[in-house]
Amino acid sequence: MTAISLRDERRRDWFAAIALALLLTACWVARDWAQLRWFNLPDTDDMMRLAQVRDWVAGQGFNDWTQYRLAPPEGAPMHWSRINDLGPAAMLVTLTPLIGRHAAELTMVIGYPALLFVVCLFLSARLARRLGGAPAALPAILIAALAYPANALFLPGRIDHHALQIVLLQLAAFAVMGPGGRRSGALLGGAIALSFGVGLETAPQALVLVGVLFVRWVVLGAGERARALGFGGALFGVTLLLVAVARPSYWTAQWCDGFTPASVAAALGAGAAWLAIGMASPWLRDWRLRLVAGGVLGGAAVVATLLAYPACLGGPYGPMGPFLRRAIIDSIPEATGLFAQPSAAAAVQAVALLAVAAGASLLYLRGADADRRWAALPLALIYAISIALTVSQLRGAYMGAAMAAPMLAQLVLAAREAPRWRSAATLGAWCASAGVLWLVVSTEVEGRLRPAVSQSREAAKSCRDGDVWHQLDASPPGTILTAMNHGARVIGGSHHGSVGAGYHRNNRGNRATYDFFLAAPERAREIAAAWQARYMLFCPGDFEEIGVSRDYPASLAAQLNRGAPPPWAERIPLRDTGLQFYRIR
Repeated sequence: MTAISLRDERRRDWFAAIALALLLTACWVARDWAQLRWFNLPDTDDMMRLAQVRDWVAGQGFNDWTQYRLAPPEGAPMHWSRINDLGPAAMLVTLTPLIGRHAAELTMVIGYPALLFVVCLFLSARLARRLGGAPAALPAILIAALAYPANALFLPGRIDHHALQIVLLQLAAFAVMGPGGRRSGALLGGAIALSFGVGLETAPQALVLVGVLFVRWVVLGAGERARALGFGGALFGVTLLLVAVARPSYWTAQWCDGFTPASVAAALGAGAAWLAIGMASPWLRDWRLRLVAGGVLGGAAVVATLLAYPACLGGPYGPMGPFLRRAIIDSIPEATGLFAQPSAAAAVQAVALLAVAAGASLLYLRGADADRRWAALPLALIYAISIALTVSQLRGAYMGAAMAAPMLAQLVLAAREAPRWRSAATLGAWCASAGVLWLVVSTEVEGRLRPAVSQSREAAKSCRDGDVWHQLDASPPGTILTAMNHGARVIGGSHHGSVGAGYHRNNRGNRATYDFFLAAPERAREIAAAWQARYMLFCPGDFEEIGVSRDYPASLAAQLNRGAPPPWAERIPLRDTGLQFYRIR
């Protein structure tokens, strides 16, 4: 293929990606404008990210990730790096002198996820071309745009780091899907190093891609030497650069939940191992020698990391106490398993598209030649590991669904060539590949069969919609005691602070929050005084996920759920919301 035709292909892919991303973003903004105009962002993590970006732009240190309005006055260390903050902060700093702070922030929360959405759609087309050539590009873009639940991470307001993680995973997959040399290896290493610097959510899928590179090196030998060297050098070098520039001031081996000493040691060890693999390749002429040598080096890197950082054996939430793990982590739907979901609809919405992509990959592998099997193998294994993760944690489905479009495009192309019932096969392939269709159908069925579930969701939604968080600003700044799912919205949406929020490093503040609401009212008042809390915020139904009315009937939270606040709680009226706001006398 000539350079001119390659440029034309890329130009067409960019044009289609930009057009579709702008169209969908405009539709989403119109639908969600009532929330976006108040900076009431879709997820609590987006609200906390908004606060982090604002704090950095206002002068907080680049390496200081502490959120000082969480568990004030000391604050709570966050596990989020500043890498994802670079894009939103750059937009905010650039646009504020031109259009004002409010308009700049509004443009940021809409424009940043839209930009990443464009890149995601473009990369979906590039990955699809690796599997099925030019005809697969446009179907892949369309399928990626509709690929729920992954496309929900690109909604206006979704400024958290998951969308960036998707793009980095796509780049890493692109680097290992085809024949390549040192440049593709460097792209793989750089993308994985940056991804680990952002967070560890994609670590399982990234390790799968490294495993594919290892298999290619064992089978092909010297043909993969340049890529191995490029991968090892980039992984080692970019990780060192991140340590030099982006290392947080709170740098401890206690945690194994993000960009920490443990993840840095693992990345540096893996990079050094791959550099050794690449340099030793000329002397490892037999595949068995390569298998043993690579296994020894990789195993040594893993064992050394675990011996140096035993906290990783307990997982990312290891230092949390058992009560907080049960109360916070186990009550987050995305952190629980597929079969522990509150409804069948939630399980179907998460895994349906991923399951179809996994099935399509098996069909593709069965009929592909050797080169295309190598290209498809990374995606097939990503689907497999994502499904396995989804069984234990639903969030595993997000990254798998984000990578589904290139393979589902091959399913659509195959249906177009079906010998019989071609139109029906094509329609079926498109319907099965449309993630939003699984969402709409399952939600509609659940609403008809289980109306109580839909009603409870609407009740919870009434406590967070509209300008409720800005209404809190009518009261002087102070510390609020509230449930985990409100803390981030208090911090991101108002000038107040919160003792607790659903972030696992905030052990002290989160434990105090539960102690406050689960205690008898007079004891709760003493806890509030110890934290110098001025306010209490409550939504009917809060803490019922831990059975507060059943197991703690004399608690403050149970009394509030019964509509009986204690005498020391003075109600501050709020309009158009189910939230109850109290001043603590």
